[in-house]
Amino acid sequence: MKIKSLVVVVILSVFSNQSFGQSTFSQITSLFQTNCTIGCHNASDNSGNLNLTGTDSEVYNRIVNAVPTNPAAAAKGHKLIRPGYPDRSFMYRKCNASLYPNDGLTGTNEGNTMPGNYPVGQLENKQIELIRQWIYKGAPLTGNVVDTSLINEYYTVGGINSIPTPPPVPTEAGAFQLHLGKIFLAPQSEAEYFIKYDLELPENIQVNRIEMVMSAQSHHFLLYKFLPGQDASFADGLRLQNPTNGSGSSGASSTMINAWQISFDTNLPDGTAYIWPTGSVLDMNFHTKNYSLDSVLAAEVYFNVYTVPNTQPMEVMYSDLVTDVNIFIPADNAPHTFTQADYTTSATRYWNLWQLTSHTHKYGTDFDIFKRNADGTQGDQIYEGWYNTDYTFNQGYYSFSHPPVRQFSPLEQINPRNGLIQKATFRNTGTSLVHFGLTTNDEMKLYYIQYTLGDLINPTGIEANTESAFSIFPNPAENSFTIQFNLESESNVAILLSDISGRTVMQKDYGKLNSGTQNIVIDTELSDGIYWVNVISKNGTSTHKICIQH
Repeated sequence: MKIKSLVVVVILSVFSNQSFGQSTFSQITSLFQTNCTIGCHNASDNSGNLNLTGTDSEVYNRIVNAVPTNPAAAAKGHKLIRPGYPDRSFMYRKCNASLYPNDGLTGTNEGNTMPGNYPVGQLENKQIELIRQWIYKGAPLTGNVVDTSLINEYYTVGGINSIPTPPPVPTEAGAFQLHLGKIFLAPQSEAEYFIKYDLELPENIQVNRIEMVMSAQSHHFLLYKFLPGQDASFADGLRLQNPTNGSGSSGASSTMINAWQISFDTNLPDGTAYIWPTGSVLDMNFHTKNYSLDSVLAAEVYFNVYTVPNTQPMEVMYSDLVTDVNIFIPADNAPHTFTQADYTTSATRYWNLWQLTSHTHKYGTDFDIFKRNADGTQGDQIYEGWYNTDYTFNQGYYSFSHPPVRQFSPLEQINPRNGLIQKATFRNTGTSLVHFGLTTNDEMKLYYIQYTLGDLINPTGIEANTESAFSIFPNPAENSFTIQFNLESESNVAILLSDISGRTVMQKDYGKLNSGTQNIVIDTELSDGIYWVNVISKNGTSTHKICIQH
């Protein structure tokens, strides 16, 4: 009885410690030492070669990134605790029981759920969740990184379970399920996270379908793939994106795979696939808001990935996100339309366009996309924002939260040198000027495009009036980087840098430059984040991204 009373006191202290500044790992240590060291994981009876007694630092060094003695778990490449990966952390999986079914023990060769029946039996759900959230936050030794008050309220008082019934794990050969969450948000709060996920692929895979199930409260979910070797620059675990400058995102270190604003089953056209080679590391980007006035939200994303055998040759499906940051919408409750031409003069192959979808925030009232003619004028319309989500009929209004997704069959040929024109209309019903930004109180104007590469545009060479060979290096950069581009003829040149919100952070006029290859060194003292580099010449404006990382 005395032992049980002590246990209750310790457990209560774990979930009321925020005011005392106790680190999250100290809370984890208390849980382990209260529930796992009596008769099992101590200095004299260290079951599984695991001793959980001692200081925080001693326990931490024994479990984080340590190989489990269980042969089945070790064979999977799991660690006792692997920062950022609850599903590959054997200690968490031993404690998990049935809270997260996909993280349970497999078969009998991984042993029984722990702790056992002494002194108090299985951990409570809020205690299991504390361990999981700590791992998600990178499993640090120091710092209070988990808001236990949200977990406590969700599991004791109740909250919004955003996906009550997760989609079943696919059983098809080569298919698998990935899961992000739960992510807990207080009422009326929002957050945007990134988290990298090493697929640990034994061989290259060809992905021809991604079945996405996401919280109804989600703002978006974007799936990126790191460029080879670039993932090492980013910490394991959830990275909270700075809503002002965009720092925390992978930026130029990754390429986009796909984007979702609602649950959607993406089936690629026959003969096409996303190609994920061995060594591929995904970067998941999840933006969600809790619209409730009084309940904690537990936000989640599940996606099932389906593949086709490597013996079937497939065309590569490419994806791009095309942004217009130059929108400034006055609070006058009147329509304001913004138009931008998007083209790539250095392109050498046609795009075979498969999918288009748009994105604005709450003030968006229309979003149309047109082909751009060779002379820069507006051509045929290929996307009408007033259509329904499945693009089957014109519903008479634009739904910013469920925008239309148009898929072309057969694929639509686009000359990227001519490109597309995006035109969106906004009506600001608020009380202050709104511009491009990362929160739901800001606005956005962008579209997602997916395509395969077609025939050469001009097999005999690049056409004479193009600005080609544009590159920025290094990218990511610390303070200094070089912009290299080619001028086909003499031209005045100016370079403008803007942050993710559209605010100009640097502008310089370089005067008249001769034709040929230009190498312009930019020295800045910018903070970490994503920036837009705009090179302005008589041929127009060429816009590219630079990632600043110190």
